[in-house]
Amino acid sequence: MAEQTPTTTKDQAAFAKEQLAKDKEVRQRIVDETTGKTEDVKPTPTQEENDRARMGEDVAHKEDDGSGPEVELHVRSKPFGQHAQQSSQQREKSEQDKQAYATRQQTPKPPSAG
Repeated sequence: MAEQTPTTTKDQAAFAKEQLAKDKEVRQRIVDETTGKTEDVKPTPTQEENDRARMGEDVAHKEDDGSGPEVELHVRSKPFGQHAQQSSQQREKSEQDKQAYATRQQTPKPPSAG
């Protein structure tokens, strides 16, 4: 259903009120969802842990903040798939180019007549 563009001032006011009501509903739904997700989560570190650390205690193990398990990211250091093939081909070409590269050699000066 395509939205109609208001043509009169009265239509524009009604349209604006309708849009504001829709926007307010969406914002409230987002706030409710976010509040529900963060309700049981505590700050890390907690204020108590900060206070103990300030007093000199080594607080290595922190309380669970309730956010769930930590996600570990594993980064591949070697390329894989088609990229691995391309990079190995590029390395071979690079090595060939290095071997084929000829440096400039000084040509001996012709003997001077004299």
